[in-house]
Amino acid sequence: MNDILLKLDKVRERDKDVKIAGSVLASILILVFGIVIGAIALTIQHFAANSTVWWQDIFKDVAVDQIFKHFPVWFMFGLGVAINSSRPIKAAINDFLFFIGVIAGYNLVPMILKDVAKPDNMGTWFLIAIVSIPLAMIFWYAKSQSWPSIAFDAVILGVLGAICFDCGFLYFHFSDADMIMDLYNAIIVALVAVLLASGVVQFVVSLAVGVLIALLLGPVL
Repeated sequence: MNDILLKLDKVRERDKDVKIAGSVLASILILVFGIVIGAIALTIQHFAANSTVWWQDIFKDVAVDQIFKHFPVWFMFGLGVAINSSRPIKAAINDFLFFIGVIAGYNLVPMILKDVAKPDNMGTWFLIAIVSIPLAMIFWYAKSQSWPSIAFDAVILGVLGAICFDCGFLYFHFSDADMIMDLYNAIIVALVAVLLASGVVQFVVSLAVGVLIALLLGPVL
């Protein structure tokens, strides 16, 4: 086990000087962050679907509610929480707490706003929270300038890009049918690239190779 940990530390070294109080506080804040994001997401979706005043119509007009109905934005949040944790086990705990917070936020809004319907996909969210535990531990190693991390980053960006865009071998373009979602997805992919960045070389190489991977995976995904 120690040999495995030593090899993994060469990919990204664990923070061995974590204060317990600070670690607990960070996890609590991540839980609260999840609750806030979940509450905001459901509220925006409700206003977009049931707009009664002009400012609620804005959510529908710019399709901001659609962001929270798709995988990329939640992947970005989960990845951000994982890679910014102090060590792999903390990444797993923090990601689980974040998604539990999202579930709590989704259930909190209907209690405050009586006309908001409770989501019917809570089972899916609980599954996401459970699956995030092992994935967060794996994703934690993506935040490093080591070559294994750079390769991993390229795969992450490539798969995300292939999911987000209409792309394939020798072509990569926006979809005419849904340009605004393409714009949102482009911003999310860019933010993920920034989150993963731990140096100029790492950023450029992982993004360039990620584009190539997306071109190859596009027809499959």
